Amino acid sequence: MRRLAGVVLALALAAAPARAQETLPYEADLTGVENDLEKRIADASRLLADQDRPPPGLPALQGRADRDREAIAEVLRSEGYYEGRVDIEIDAASHPARVRIRVDPGPAFVLAAYDIAFAVPHGQPPPEKPAHDAIGIDIGGRARAEPVAKADQAVIKALAEQGYPLAKIADRRVVVDHAARTMRVDLAVDTGPLARFGPLTVTGLSAIDQAWVVDRVPWRNGERFSLAALDRFRKRLADSRLFASVRLSTADALDADGLLPITVAVTEGKPRSVGFGASWSTTERLGGQAFWEDRNLLGGAERLRAQLTASQIRNAFDVTYDGPDVGMPDQDLIAALKAEDQDTRAYHTRTLGGSGGLSWQLGENWHASASGAVERTFETLEGVDRFFTLASAPLELRHDSSDDVLDPTGGDRLTLSAQPFFSLLHDQTQFNRFEIYDTRYLKMLDRPRTVLAGWVRFGTIQGAGGADVPAAHRFYVGGAGSVRAFGYQKAGPIDAAGNPVGGGSSLAFGGEVRVKVTDTVGLVPFIEAGRGYAGAMPDPALPVFWGGGLGLRYFTTIGPVRADVAIPANPRSGIDDRWQIYLSLGQAF
Repeated sequence: MRRLAGVVLALALAAAPARAQETLPYEADLTGVENDLEKRIADASRLLADQDRPPPGLPALQGRADRDREAIAEVLRSEGYYEGRVDIEIDAASHPARVRIRVDPGPAFVLAAYDIAFAVPHGQPPPEKPAHDAIGIDIGGRARAEPVAKADQAVIKALAEQGYPLAKIADRRVVVDHAARTMRVDLAVDTGPLARFGPLTVTGLSAIDQAWVVDRVPWRNGERFSLAALDRFRKRLADSRLFASVRLSTADALDADGLLPITVAVTEGKPRSVGFGASWSTTERLGGQAFWEDRNLLGGAERLRAQLTASQIRNAFDVTYDGPDVGMPDQDLIAALKAEDQDTRAYHTRTLGGSGGLSWQLGENWHASASGAVERTFETLEGVDRFFTLASAPLELRHDSSDDVLDPTGGDRLTLSAQPFFSLLHDQTQFNRFEIYDTRYLKMLDRPRTVLAGWVRFGTIQGAGGADVPAAHRFYVGGAGSVRAFGYQKAGPIDAAGNPVGGGSSLAFGGEVRVKVTDTVGLVPFIEAGRGYAGAMPDPALPVFWGGGLGLRYFTTIGPVRADVAIPANPRSGIDDRWQIYLSLGQAF
């Protein structure tokens, strides 16, 4: 008997591999739905997803169909189709087997009401109910489950902004009325006590002074809690680039004084860094940069940066220093030294200069600075050598709400600058240079990520003109960061030899559509126009130079690598090239 059992077992094991290889190939199709609903159902369907992995037989295929009926019905309900029907037919006689998934979504139910009821501690003021559109609720729209679920956290966030950071969802009641084909949501929220900012605890510091972190706090102790203030504090710390991570948290309850303790946990980053960059274009040729930076020179977030630039048109060595909180919070001491040699088709200059002044953080996104500067310049222009020793007072106001340094998808960057110059020697050179530069970014689509980006720049020199203004301080248009279809500095006045001479004013503008086709590749069509003018104001009688092109972006962890080809629309015969090519790191603007 034992020998017979062993033979039976051996035969069973021998037959097992053959049976395991028996499968039922099939082909499945989906009908009755389209667009986003079709995609959601296709993503949820195992019959569609696993066609390349056929089941071992008809019962297993029917099991997939049973699972799909419930999964598809759940998708329909989540999308507001509560009377939808799902029919799955299997034709096992065909080879391969045929599976037909027919979906009738039926009428869409609408969201008829979304009511919020607050339970507020005795004696405290009730918060304002957030507007429906502010929490992503569309009354009268399709009764989709996702916006309703996300609204919970949006309500909690809205309450935290009003001073109730300990609020919790007590209950959510959803009623679907099949007769009226509507859905109603009733949300019960326990607001918790009204909170005020309490003591701040900082953890994770070693080389950085705690006083510097405390000086970045945008609220006062006892002030009503605000989530926006908490976010501003986080952004200030993160923007300093001193920390590898910044995490803010609140206590679970008020302390004995009725205040809410706050904890900021930081991880210090490396205080020093070095970096390199390179670029190339048809007119500016090869260029490179290298820098060394210490972001915590004396323990109080003092920043010292030295940068070396080498190219065929500009060689420079720059040193800058930023000392924070001089005399008062958000007031920084700024200083700079530079040695520069520029050799372009317009001029050749050698300059030594220095500046020093103060800068101020004005609110979340505004920044202002005022300095005094001195420079000594040797200039060669059209075979004539000149010396300039100039003093100036650079004034600047900046607004920056962009969301990324190298690849912004939203916000804007505005710079207003004024710089009066006057001679320290006997040539009586005196003029005022003004410039406005604005860039804006707007995300149009998430998939594929599509960003509309535009820029405009205007500049004017008042008080002097023509040869009285050093060539390096005149306005030029054309090249990288300007109208790319024209050569460096060439979209403006030129001399008899076709060399740019600069002007007393400029006006330029442009726009591009940044489409991220894949996770690593993007396409950027662009169009730009502008001109430099000899006079102190643009001359409307002179046509602007304009052109367009196409760019390729390769996205890396440190930012996009850029390659642009630009073609002028109205080139001057014998002066302007038929195209321009640019290679560099980061977006064009």
